[in-house]
Amino acid sequence: MTNDSGPHGLSFQPKLFANASQKKAVAISELYKQLKKLSKELNGLEQETVDTQSLDAVTRQLLAPSLLRHKESGVVSYVSCCIADILRLYAPEAPYSDDEIKDIFNVFIDQLQLLSDTDNQFFALREYLLTSLATVRTPALVAMQPDAEDTISRFFTTLFGVVSPGQPHSIQMQILDVLQQLVEEPKTVPQDVVDVILLQFTKRRQQENPAAHQIASDLANNAADILQKYIYQYFNDVIVSAAQQRAGSMEDQEDTGSLDDLRSAHYLILELNKAAPGTLLNVIPQLEEELSVEDVDIRVLSTNVLGEMFGEKGFTLAKRYETTWKAWVGRRADASPLVRTQWVERAVALYQHQPQLARELNAYVAEKLCDVDERVRMAACHSLGLLEMGTAVQNVLGDDVVAALGERCKDRRAGVRAEAIVSLATVYSQVVEQLEQSNAARLKWGGIPSTIFVLRYVNDPDIDSKVESILTGAILNFAKIKDDRAKCRRLLLVFDSLTAKAQNGFFSYMRRQRDIIRLTSLFLTQCMQEDSASVEQQQRELAAKISTCFPDRAKMEAALAQLAALQDAEVYRGLQQTMDANSDIKTVRKCQKGALKRLSSLAPNLLDTTAPLWKCVGLTTINRVLIPYLIEHASTGSQIGQFHRAADKLLVFIADVFPEMLELSKDSLFDIDELSSREPSAIEERLGLMVRFAKAASNSVPKSTALENRLAALVRSGTVIQAKRAAFLLTQMPGAASLCAALTGDVVDTLDNTHLAQRAPAFAALSRFALHAPSGFATYADRVSQFLVQTILVNGDMDYADGDADWISRSSLDDTGLMQVYSVKILAHWLIGMDRKSLSRDLVQLVMGTLRQLVRNGGTMQPRSPMAGRSAAAQHIELVAASSLIKIAKHAHLDRLINATDIQSLGLIVQDACYEVRSSFLLNKLVPALAARQIHARFIPLVFLVAHEVEPDVREHVRHAVEQRLAQFRPTPGSPSLVESSLVRLIHLLAHHPDWDDSSLDSTLSLFAPYLEFYITCVCKSQNVSLLFCLAGELKTVRNRAQADGITRGVTNEQFTTRIYVLGELAQYLVREKSLAANWPLNVYPGQLALPDDLFEPLSDAEKAAMPRKPFLDPAFVAARSKSSASAAGGNKRSRTATAKSKTKQVAQTPKKPRSRKSLKGKEPAAGDSSDAMDVEDIEMSDGDSSE
Repeated sequence: MTNDSGPHGLSFQPKLFANASQKKAVAISELYKQLKKLSKELNGLEQETVDTQSLDAVTRQLLAPSLLRHKESGVVSYVSCCIADILRLYAPEAPYSDDEIKDIFNVFIDQLQLLSDTDNQFFALREYLLTSLATVRTPALVAMQPDAEDTISRFFTTLFGVVSPGQPHSIQMQILDVLQQLVEEPKTVPQDVVDVILLQFTKRRQQENPAAHQIASDLANNAADILQKYIYQYFNDVIVSAAQQRAGSMEDQEDTGSLDDLRSAHYLILELNKAAPGTLLNVIPQLEEELSVEDVDIRVLSTNVLGEMFGEKGFTLAKRYETTWKAWVGRRADASPLVRTQWVERAVALYQHQPQLARELNAYVAEKLCDVDERVRMAACHSLGLLEMGTAVQNVLGDDVVAALGERCKDRRAGVRAEAIVSLATVYSQVVEQLEQSNAARLKWGGIPSTIFVLRYVNDPDIDSKVESILTGAILNFAKIKDDRAKCRRLLLVFDSLTAKAQNGFFSYMRRQRDIIRLTSLFLTQCMQEDSASVEQQQRELAAKISTCFPDRAKMEAALAQLAALQDAEVYRGLQQTMDANSDIKTVRKCQKGALKRLSSLAPNLLDTTAPLWKCVGLTTINRVLIPYLIEHASTGSQIGQFHRAADKLLVFIADVFPEMLELSKDSLFDIDELSSREPSAIEERLGLMVRFAKAASNSVPKSTALENRLAALVRSGTVIQAKRAAFLLTQMPGAASLCAALTGDVVDTLDNTHLAQRAPAFAALSRFALHAPSGFATYADRVSQFLVQTILVNGDMDYADGDADWISRSSLDDTGLMQVYSVKILAHWLIGMDRKSLSRDLVQLVMGTLRQLVRNGGTMQPRSPMAGRSAAAQHIELVAASSLIKIAKHAHLDRLINATDIQSLGLIVQDACYEVRSSFLLNKLVPALAARQIHARFIPLVFLVAHEVEPDVREHVRHAVEQRLAQFRPTPGSPSLVESSLVRLIHLLAHHPDWDDSSLDSTLSLFAPYLEFYITCVCKSQNVSLLFCLAGELKTVRNRAQADGITRGVTNEQFTTRIYVLGELAQYLVREKSLAANWPLNVYPGQLALPDDLFEPLSDAEKAAMPRKPFLDPAFVAARSKSSASAAGGNKRSRTATAKSKTKQVAQTPKKPRSRKSLKGKEPAAGDSSDAMDVEDIEMSDGDSSE
């Protein structure tokens, strides 16, 4: 009996062999029985109490080749488990030699390789073997072997090969333990082992066996201190070797193989950084060195890798390796755009992953948005568009970055522009909901829509299409808003945040949409007609017009031709419904989707090409379902509604552009309650909206006794604005003619009633009746006109002793000033409103004479004393009188009443001393009328008188209008444009300018040259430089046509002609100067040129022959100008003293010859003087085109 307190020995002595030689094992069934019993007893023995001498026999027997190499794998599994137990019981010493241990562990590895077969009957034995190796730390025996590298490598290869995601977690942990022992115990880790470990971090291996990747990650973390130097050596060998190969092959061709090796190595670094960053402590300095190598590809790789590493470990890594961080940041200025591109992509990503680290990069990212290379700029824009705008990102993203991104929306490269617009809109779409909740968010992000909508001023079809594509998407984001009321509020939120310029840009996009809708609707109408030559011609013409609005004109035109050829009613109907003002947003999207689905089945190639058209014409931004809510917001009043003003502006715009949308909401628009029991300003605004709608849609004012009575009451007792607007609405109401006539009589009776507190409302109402209900006004016309001229205007003249008064708004004028302003309007409207056949000489002379005197005298009927200034009312009167002349010129039968002297007078308004007068006349009256071709081209030269304008925005506005609108107008295809032909009219205008001083010609030319330079800047191109040069030269063949000049007196016709010749030569000199600077050829113009006969009369042949050969332009002036451009400083002189916008910012200028407007325009003819009035016979002329 065994003593339990003493050593325990092996009691079972197995019979494993058939003979003493041990070359043959017993029968297989018996062998299994013996090994199973032996394994069980060995498993039960404890290391602390075992009698190892009892194991000696079995220890040697188990090494017999007949057992270790038995053909039955189950036998080998039992033998392996028994040997593992013996090694456990003998530990820490092993009862085997080094060679025997090597053989044993090779057998163990073979058994572990079978762990992948979990269904095998002996799987439990192999699992037991693995557990024994992990817990007993038996692999340490291998590590002590002198040539154990191969065995250790086999362990790693095998165990990483058998691990799988489906295995029990315990097995994976035991494999990790075994591998970790094999790393920790040897003095050195074999390179093959390092290779196997790193192999698990490759992308392919991670996808194939994520369990192996996880074990490798855990192993690398657990043994990071040991593996650091080996991993460093690995990457050093790979990178140095690849770099040497690339250096050696640079002279021949690029070594793609070595570059692939470099990419793989750097990829592994990234993966190790994610899983086991502790192993890379020696690798990071190596990456820092790569940042400054000559090889661009290596710099790109290292910049990318370090950027991602900072994104992973960010602030901690940057603080630990400050020099590496600084070196990486320095790559933003790398000579290679590829490196800078990689840098900015990684830098922007830091906003997302490491906000506190990215904070210091704002200035650098903004710098890269302005990089000289478009690839860098595009990468910066694209990367910013990928950001998820969480709170942290919003807080750290700098205002300078947002501003720089906005600037890239106007980039000269289309790809950069597209990325910038989309990215900026994407950023806005993620923060827009916070704008109503946070003032800080509104200040930081609220300006983004303004940045986008002012792009309309660039007038580039590519930009326009891109903006249209993101308008209802990223900006308004209507797709995520289900409620129509909420959609309206979002529209108002965006619109309310826009600057004045951006609001105009938004409106311009909507007008562009309207214009394209009209063209597309006509195109679809032609598509549904029966084929004929005329129909096909119409289709081609319309397709050509539509295609000019989109980026790739040729492709769009071809696509529209193919669309017309489809002859598919379903597609046409769907497109028509998407742009139908009666369709709601859901209907628009449904029809769009259905039509595009149909189109994809018929001609899928048309989808991408016509996509910009579908996006443009779909009425999803301004839609009829939003109108009731806009009216609701507009009706709340400015004291209550947050978006009252924005809603009112939008409704006024919709009334102009899409009036049919308001038609469906007419009842709520003309709600009588909105004109009662409300503050006066709210009533005025609602009346204004009604007026805009009534102007846009004929017969739109509903017939209603209640409305009629309320409007009549406002005419009689309302404010100035209420009376004016109510009067107009009454003139548009069906069947209200008799009421208008009666009201006109009532109003006329109050004009001279000095006991009334306010008479101005009566004048304002009468100005509307005179224009829109002239038959009722005609009865009182003579009485009213004499009263207005003699009593209100002539007797109301008053000098303002202390210079011009400060500008005030019209609504701030006193009652007398308002009466004078509306008196001018009544007279002008009377002339315009009268039937052509009813016009008389007396009427024309009275009105035109009055307007001329008011314009030339600065708003008064009588010339002022030289030192007198103008009152605030006189400034308004002058502006209204000048605007009335433009309004008169819009009517073909009245246009000829405007003579050359009138245009010269209007030139002085363009250069008026008061900024508000000149800018209002120029930008609100003259330029829009010219751009719409409502007035004759002879008014075009007036716009170039802004050359000396002190406000650069005004000059820029004019330049844009000339280049984008006026320059496109041609009387016939191929003929000179109206702006080109206007050069001679400009020269004529300048020759009659009152600032011309014949006694000081050099200073005069210095003063006048900027006018021609500004014209040349706006108009002159390589295509027309020869034309302009020849036009100026053609002036030598004519003389000034003698006519009365009410502005420049005491100058003979010969003097005017000489001035024209001088200016013509100056224009030629400046055109030649421009052509030389731009390297344009200056050829002889081949066409025939004709000068306007209303300004010039041709010279006879004898007069031409007698023309002096010497130049009229002083050669000394030319020499001085050629010698130095400093003489251009003379352009800063301007005789007409002008003020800037702000009254606190007066622009000091030195006039050539100080004078007042009064002395300039003295000795005006009386109102009835026939010298400036056209004969009544001149009125009876045929209607003609209003352009040259």
